[in-house]
Amino acid sequence: MIASGEVFLLNGETSGELKPQPCFLNRNIRVLAAGLDRAYVACESPVKSEEARQCQVLCYRGDASEPVPCPEFDAIEGRIRQIAIGSNHLLVLTYEGVVYSRGSAAYGCLGHGGAKDAPEFLPVPALRGKQVKIVAAGPMYSVAVTHDGDVYSWGQAFQGETGLFSAVEAVPRFAPAVTPFRVTEISCGHGHVLARTEGQQVISWGENTCGQLGLGQKCKPTYKPQVLDSIPSQIGMVSAGWAHSVAVGTDGRVYTWGLNSHGQLGLGDTATRMVPHLVHELVNVHQVESVQAAKTFTVFRTSAKRALLCGQVPCSPNSQVSPEFVPRRPGEKDPTGCLLSPVALNIATPTPMGKSYSELSDIAAFDKGALAFATSTVHRVEPNLAPSHGGTVVQAFVTGLPFERPRRKRSANETAEVLIQDTIPVMVRLKGSAPNLDVVVPGKIVDVDTVEFITPDVAQSPLGCVVEQGTTTAAVQLRISIDGGFTWTPDRTSAPTAADLDMTARPLEKTSAKKKSNMQTGLKHFKGEFEAIRHAQNCADLGSMVLWITRWPSDGPAHVEPCASPVGGGTEILLHCNLPSRMPTERLTVKFVCTPLLSLGDPALEATAPLRREVNDMILPNHDMLATMPLAMPLEVPVCGWLDLGGRGVRCVTPPLDAESVKFYAYSVELSLDGRAFLPRALPFAVFDLKVTGLEPNLGPLNDGTEVVIRTDGFVQTDIQRVRLDFPKDLGWPSKLVPAAYDHTTGDVSFVMPDLAAEVRQRAEEDRAMVAALSSQVAEPEAGADGGDAPAAAADAEVAAATAADPDGGLGGLEVFVELSLNGQNFTEDRIHFTYHSQLVAGALEVLAPPEGVVIEQPKEDPKAKKGKGAAVEEPPAAVQAMAGSKLGAELRAGAAETAFAAIRAELVTKVGDEEPQPFKVVDMPATLELLPVRAPTPPPPDPKNPAPPPPAAEDQQMRDMLVAFAPGVRFEDLPEGAALFMRAFQVSLNGKCFVACPELPPVKLEPLPKEAVAQEG
Repeated sequence: MIASGEVFLLNGETSGELKPQPCFLNRNIRVLAAGLDRAYVACESPVKSEEARQCQVLCYRGDASEPVPCPEFDAIEGRIRQIAIGSNHLLVLTYEGVVYSRGSAAYGCLGHGGAKDAPEFLPVPALRGKQVKIVAAGPMYSVAVTHDGDVYSWGQAFQGETGLFSAVEAVPRFAPAVTPFRVTEISCGHGHVLARTEGQQVISWGENTCGQLGLGQKCKPTYKPQVLDSIPSQIGMVSAGWAHSVAVGTDGRVYTWGLNSHGQLGLGDTATRMVPHLVHELVNVHQVESVQAAKTFTVFRTSAKRALLCGQVPCSPNSQVSPEFVPRRPGEKDPTGCLLSPVALNIATPTPMGKSYSELSDIAAFDKGALAFATSTVHRVEPNLAPSHGGTVVQAFVTGLPFERPRRKRSANETAEVLIQDTIPVMVRLKGSAPNLDVVVPGKIVDVDTVEFITPDVAQSPLGCVVEQGTTTAAVQLRISIDGGFTWTPDRTSAPTAADLDMTARPLEKTSAKKKSNMQTGLKHFKGEFEAIRHAQNCADLGSMVLWITRWPSDGPAHVEPCASPVGGGTEILLHCNLPSRMPTERLTVKFVCTPLLSLGDPALEATAPLRREVNDMILPNHDMLATMPLAMPLEVPVCGWLDLGGRGVRCVTPPLDAESVKFYAYSVELSLDGRAFLPRALPFAVFDLKVTGLEPNLGPLNDGTEVVIRTDGFVQTDIQRVRLDFPKDLGWPSKLVPAAYDHTTGDVSFVMPDLAAEVRQRAEEDRAMVAALSSQVAEPEAGADGGDAPAAAADAEVAAATAADPDGGLGGLEVFVELSLNGQNFTEDRIHFTYHSQLVAGALEVLAPPEGVVIEQPKEDPKAKKGKGAAVEEPPAAVQAMAGSKLGAELRAGAAETAFAAIRAELVTKVGDEEPQPFKVVDMPATLELLPVRAPTPPPPDPKNPAPPPPAAEDQQMRDMLVAFAPGVRFEDLPEGAALFMRAFQVSLNGKCFVACPELPPVKLEPLPKEAVAQEG
């Protein structure tokens, strides 16, 4: 292992966390080793030079939080490959296969022969030329394995731990009992040894007082290896603790046995096991890749590159850390400071509450704690989407990179300080498969854990050819090298597929906010929502760790729909753009560009603009400069977008803006696929602050549609106008959406208020059914009631009958709120209402009074006229006459309502002699609703032979609703010569749109305006 990365420490001072060790920043880690009471880290400088490549070894002893240098390792010639730790001696293996040892020579554990200690590292003479590939050490013994598979051991063997028959050997001896098993891995405990064979089996020998050999029972120590057939999995790794053993299968399962005093077996209790037991807590939850057994605890490294621990949490007697802050199993009462089942360890970060992106690649455990190493790993790419033609500046965030900040600011004349990142040859490798891509480009460390590079042009590669078809997006792994390509960061263990990107196509709807029928259903929905969100987040995180190559749209979005939004935002818009159906969406950005206007043509309105107000507040404003200044400051508002599921482009939700400044900007929208570079085309957009101020007319009949004009403030012209009708809640009717139309000539927005004829009929039928039911109750009273409920039922029947008699079904006077939308989504909330009036029933038109100031003289009776039998036949009465300005009226017998839009319509016809009347024109006379007394009938002429007293005056005079208008004026010159003018076919309306005919009467003769009156008017 030679790689850059981070080193973490777990001991009694870290509160059960893996804490980063800043002393290893800017260093490449070569070896990580631990055992008994100490741990070692071999590191070197990342700079490639003869002087800087010298390996340095640091040591953690006991509960120390800071390592101390170990200069004695400088005597070793060659690169260190492995360090093995005994109680008082050390073994070092180099890449050349040479074994060095130093320390105490008690019981011959150094392998030099004799009892002389070795203060310096010296090669083990008996292993020269053996090409050793593995070394291991126990408290007072050592083991070595060569590339040929031969096993050599020496030192103390009172428990048979050397695999030799003799109890002490001062020099390495060939172990004939162990060598035939072809050992590929070996681990030494306090008095027993575990090894993994080429056949992926476990063999053990040595002490068995606690069942650590896994033989099923306690027995005497043995130097002969015993094969453990009780483990069903093929073994990938073994580790021996002080008196317990652990094996990891190639399937990720873990088996433990031996001493379990602190729960170090992870089986949920403290009972000692004599045979291997499967750790069920890890099955189908964690897949373990490696394991390290210490004296009283065990550390696991999972496929997710995280650490688990079971047993005693490392603690120091002098530690200030409270047991309350160490890891624990939720809901379980484990012994104080112990974990009876594996629990995940937190990886601390330099900043509080920060998120760690480190992925552990190696762990070494000793009695007082553990060391972990996380190799440099690419954990985020920004932006993570790039065009196939290259040229995008990309930043890859990599853990554990060497970086140093300048010690002080330099002046302009000083030469730049040479920092460590300036001397490192950074290379970035873009590697893809299916289709293939493998390109290396130069990079540069620009900040802490940040490498910057420019994407190459890969359009001619196999991957680029597929991507340029525009139907797919390809993921490319990024690997970083800081030593000129000698070592690279690892590939991602998993990358999302194109199908996984569908989970991040748009924001997930939160179903938990909806009403649930019961708690069980609610919990089920909540769990499903949580899993969906977690899966989508995992896909997004994985997608941000790789670089996606796609075809870049050269012309940008085509158009936006809808093209307007209220100033409060909240409109979901679609930018039509030709994009791949699947692509990462984390960096999709829509930018709303607010460009300030220079003038509005309204000085009073311009004076309220933000910049103009600020300039006017100045003591001596420069008015010439003021005329050239914009009305407001430029503004850009970016929002997140997501792919349209129909493949039409990108969707987003418009942001809220300042309502006071909305008139001082011109708006447009721009699209970016990577959050940095925006596509060339900007689409015009409209932002409005709309208010509905009134309706003309604001009432209409129930059984007929009414064309209504909406009066607004802040209207802008758009392609979409839609009206929402909100009915009273007590009716339980849903809102209706009706289309509206914009008149380009008048600038008005109009719509047709729908009729409610079907609803009227339905309610009338329901009322009749209710009357029938109540009538049957009255006719057939319940037996034994003695008629007590009959009066109440009769009263209810009378009320229902009165309601059923209403031909409008009780909907007369219904108020409906009308709201307008200019984009089909956001409606106003001004609560302007439209009233449905009952069906109009009009009486005959009457001439109520002459024009103001005009007196009509009654014709005098001719005394010479003959009476009696010889008298002439009476002529028919003359037609009713009216003059311009005469007060006309029609009684409204039903459906009357206050309105400002009422009118009386009349057809004007002309007649010359005995010819048929000819249409002249139709006039609508504005009318008002008045409450007038009922006109008394004309009394008959008095009879001189039978004089009768006059009738008594009525005490209570009856009143009636009259629709009153004034007769129009028509010029005499406009009429045909010799023609008379008549009014007929009278109709009345409360809104000037929907008219109801009055009963037919003889035409009303209308006197035209004489020439003198016309001259006066002129």
